[in-house]
Amino acid sequence: MRALGPAAGVELRPVRSAPVSNYDGREWVTGMCWLYCRRSGIPVIWLGPVNSSGMQAPLYGCGECVAELDHMVWAYLEAKDRL
Repeated sequence: MRALGPAAGVELRPVRSAPVSNYDGREWVTGMCWLYCRRSGIPVIWLGPVNSSGMQAPLYGCGECVAELDHMVWAYLEAKDRL
């Protein structure tokens, strides 16, 4: 299976700093980022199981994409708190 990267001309940069080296006690492994960049052969961390179409698989993310995900969660929570 060929890993797809970001769209041409798109550069992903973390909005907040990348996660610490041992994120919540989980170990970094070499693998494919299942989030935005979809790069392979890079350090990734297990984020938890993901469910899709009645199936389940492990979800891994690289430091940059996990930082972007963290930013999106914070933005959601800050907007929710304003309501």
